[in-house]
Amino acid sequence: MTYLVLNLIFFVPILAIAVWAYRTRRSQLPSRRAVVITLIVLLVATAVFDNVLIAIGIVDYNPDLILGIRLALAPIEDFAYTVGACILLPALWALLPGKASGQTPDAESSRAVNTKP
Repeated sequence: MTYLVLNLIFFVPILAIAVWAYRTRRSQLPSRRAVVITLIVLLVATAVFDNVLIAIGIVDYNPDLILGIRLALAPIEDFAYTVGACILLPALWALLPGKASGQTPDAESSRAVNTKP
């Protein structure tokens, strides 16, 4: 199985969950700007750390299982996990039960009770 096929297997449910969240809880999703900024930061971090791991020999990729497109040493398929996380995590957050109804803890009930006389 190639890394591209593995990525597609993971992306089908990720996209289904993201569409579900967008259709049912659009107002609970973070702004596109926040997601894009997060994605850029995480892609840069992924590029740095993946290249370090490959350069020092901790990780290697079979050339027959990758597309051959690389950013420095890191195959392009390796960045799919970062993109997937930036799509999936906000969608899951929006779908959490307490987020749907706009429930927030009551300020009075969340305060610590003072037991001193």
